[in-house]
Amino acid sequence: MDIYLIRHTEVAVGRSMAYGQSDVSLADNYSEQLARLQAHLPNDPYAIFSSPLSRCRRLADDLSVGLAAGSQIEIAPGQMAVVDAHRPVVQFDNRLIEFNFGDWEMVPWSEISRTALDAWMADFVTVPTPNGENFQDVFNRIEAFWSDKILPLANQSNGQPLFIVSHGGVIRALLCLFLGLSLQNAYRINLDYGAVTKLTLTGSSYTIQYINR
Repeated sequence: MDIYLIRHTEVAVGRSMAYGQSDVSLADNYSEQLARLQAHLPNDPYAIFSSPLSRCRRLADDLSVGLAAGSQIEIAPGQMAVVDAHRPVVQFDNRLIEFNFGDWEMVPWSEISRTALDAWMADFVTVPTPNGENFQDVFNRIEAFWSDKILPLANQSNGQPLFIVSHGGVIRALLCLFLGLSLQNAYRINLDYGAVTKLTLTGSSYTIQYINR
């Protein structure tokens, strides 16, 4: 079973703000990035799972609507017909939400105490943000989501792929799960906005086909 991990498109606040679980607007290039994503994705997913935050919700819904728009087939030489495509229902799961920055939510990184920020960055796996999460918390809920929602589908999808629309932190946590990477090294993995990572699940084995395409 092929699984496509899809990071949401670019956001309007940019990279200078801690906006983990806050709902933020998308950048003006959303339509362009959506079209690029659609060109890199198959048109027959068995299911789409998504973070409920609006930047993922919109993308997941638009991907699903695009699949339902129908495709053309040739029924006779030079004669085309439009057939309805399967529209997978988007399943939203709170465990796919981004890292919770707690009191730092919607605060520019430059305005956060340097002492507090340095202490957190030195050990973000076990040190939580003020009234927020640490990365182990993110990993634990992602691991639970994977066990509850994805593994049971391995033998039910009839070979069709799955889409997971989520956030940079979540996708990095999943890659740590698949590859057995240290959580401390998760952010060494580059993930662009509006990028796709593909893996294949065969039994209990994972094969990473590509990252950040």
